[in-house]
Amino acid sequence: MFSNTIFRGKWELALCAAVIGLIVAITYWPVAHAQFVYDDITDFQRMAWLRHGDQWVHLLFHGFNNWLNYFRPLVVALFTLQLRLFDTQPGPMHLVSLAFHVVNTLLVGVLSLKISARNALLQKRYWVFGVSTLLYGLHPLLVEAVVWIGCQFELAATLFMLLGWIANAGITRPTRRAFTVAICFFLAACSKESAAAFPFILVVLDWLTRPGPSDDHIASRIRTLIGQNWLTYVAIIVTGVAYLVIRHFSLGALVPGADAHPLPIWARLQQASFLYLRYWQMFFWPTVGMGPLHPVPTQQFLAFNISTLLQDIGAACILIAGIWMTLRRIYFGALILCITFSLLPVLYLIGPHFDTSLYHERYAMTALAVACAWLPSSLKQISFPPSLRRLLSPAGRLILATWLILAVITVRLTIPLWSTQINLWTWAAQQNPTYVGAKDELISAYIEQQDTASAWKLIDDIIKNHETCVNCMLNAASMSVTEQNPQRADFFLQKVKDLPELYTQPNYRFYLTTAGQVEFLEGNYKHAEALARAATSLEKLDPQPQKLLVVALAMQGQISTATQAEATALSLLTADEQAAERERFKQVMDYVRSHPVTN
Repeated sequence: MFSNTIFRGKWELALCAAVIGLIVAITYWPVAHAQFVYDDITDFQRMAWLRHGDQWVHLLFHGFNNWLNYFRPLVVALFTLQLRLFDTQPGPMHLVSLAFHVVNTLLVGVLSLKISARNALLQKRYWVFGVSTLLYGLHPLLVEAVVWIGCQFELAATLFMLLGWIANAGITRPTRRAFTVAICFFLAACSKESAAAFPFILVVLDWLTRPGPSDDHIASRIRTLIGQNWLTYVAIIVTGVAYLVIRHFSLGALVPGADAHPLPIWARLQQASFLYLRYWQMFFWPTVGMGPLHPVPTQQFLAFNISTLLQDIGAACILIAGIWMTLRRIYFGALILCITFSLLPVLYLIGPHFDTSLYHERYAMTALAVACAWLPSSLKQISFPPSLRRLLSPAGRLILATWLILAVITVRLTIPLWSTQINLWTWAAQQNPTYVGAKDELISAYIEQQDTASAWKLIDDIIKNHETCVNCMLNAASMSVTEQNPQRADFFLQKVKDLPELYTQPNYRFYLTTAGQVEFLEGNYKHAEALARAATSLEKLDPQPQKLLVVALAMQGQISTATQAEATALSLLTADEQAAERERFKQVMDYVRSHPVTN
């Protein structure tokens, strides 16, 4: 009879998981029709990094998307697999992201059940599982991560961290547990660097959920904790060292540029306090300030006043309360401490900041996962008088139901904003009207959609306001080339040729290609060929300079060499682009045959 009850309970829990997974999937289903946005267009469409040949093997370890500081081989391999399977179609790749999110949502529920096993909540496992999964799966904070394919780094890292924590709580044999947890840690680290938080959160989980001595001596508890779990901790340390060795070998340094932080240590602490409180605010009020860009001037952290003092005190109080409660095995303390550990990699205390935004919603994904997993047990520990509990119970259900309804509405309204380039960067530009980076992205989006009138309007505004934007001017030059206006294109190229920002690899390659196109329009085919070859030498898998090289060679009468170059260029293009390029080359060849080159 008892076994039948357990069996029935497992099936009921599985049905609960299936229903919640279906709710989350239906809520996010519009992502199936979303397009490539942001870096996805460069990574998966424009550049043949992962689509052509075996170059992707090299990019597993170094240089993907011209990144110098990231080591994420597992997800780069996953991107390669998806591109080879789906042929640069965004829909299936979006569904992979959605599958990640649904699985992560259910794993949050499983972890919550593991945590609650020591907190007398197993009799209410449906409540524990339902609250944790629905709060996580439908939280608007995660829209960015689910709808932007490039966030599969975050999704995969969170997946393997959740699996590792669940394995640690569920496997009893020490050797098997140590091996499984170490493997999960390594896979998470190879997905994203934020997995550095994994071991610290694991220790907090062990501290609160594993049996220990009944006395109050913390030293005695620590000895017991180490004695019970030392094999797992050693396996994690060995795995971490192995990962760091591989990372150092691949990148040439553990954290390239770590000594170049623009802020002194006290200003970094100010910045960390600001970010720490901002992420906490996201958990409770995610709709305030949502968006793809969050540019914050770092100079503000060099100031010290009453506002920053209160900010620092607030952040310190949250952290101290978390430590104090965790040492006394109060679950709310563990919730706070696990969130803190999850956020540490994105508070920029170590190493410089590499992004145009100081923070992103996606950076809080793992922190939100552990928060939702700890929440049911944390609420259970709060003691209320029976009369107050009877009053709060229906109120709590009403608040939860209302929050979930509003969350679903917010998610559905936000998905379209992340689904197309135009929507995304119009949203960003409206939120940041003075930030030239948002205008830059919106100009590129307009060009992608062949809305040159809107692109020119933004470029004219940038010139009128004397704003510096290298990529904006390069885009203006490229549009001028398309409009067969080499003089205007040269005007924009001259505006950026002395700016230091031009000489980053992608910008300079764009500059050389556009300058070569100007030379081509002016009939200087030899100069166009030289510039195309210079751009190609910087990146052999960029199809644009290869396409320029083809026509420059053809117009010089080098038909066989041009034909070979055309084969190379075609191999770098998507299937949809190849037909148009063949037709263009045919037109050039027809022109050359009817106008033979004379030496």
